[in-house]
Amino acid sequence: MDFEYLDIATTHFERAPDGTLRVIVQDQKCAMRVDARYAFALSHPGEEIVLRDGAEKEVGVLRTLAEVPEPARQWLHDQLERRYFLPQITGIYNITERFGSSVWDLETDRGRVIVSTRQMHESIHELGNGRFLLTDAEGNRYEIKDFSVLDEDSRARFIGKY
Repeated sequence: MDFEYLDIATTHFERAPDGTLRVIVQDQKCAMRVDARYAFALSHPGEEIVLRDGAEKEVGVLRTLAEVPEPARQWLHDQLERRYFLPQITGIYNITERFGSSVWDLETDRGRVIVSTRQMHESIHELGNGRFLLTDAEGNRYEIKDFSVLDEDSRARFIGKY
């Protein structure tokens, strides 16, 4: 994949009056309503941050957030946190199936939640090395970062359904 990396020395970030992000690349372009996204959100979060304008046109790519000066670094970080909100599943209290969907009673690093999913084979994705991604019926995602660290009962409930 070829990226057009932005030269941070000639790239300026500012907040527009409406609170959106504006990116100005010296002598090249000014992009409005800019959104940040990771190019490889699951495999390399924090690297290759793609910036797109309000029309979904690519503005350019940042190698890392660390190269961006404050306060723009915080603005981009906040955007990325909202976009990639990913609670970590730390326990599974119950999984019930009904009419082709499932209700999960979970403990996460953000507290206890009850989520509904569509069919199991559509909702659980194995990412490798004991890592799983659960997507609920509303598109929210939850991660089991390391299956082996779940308690025995949680592992048994998950294996019984997966």
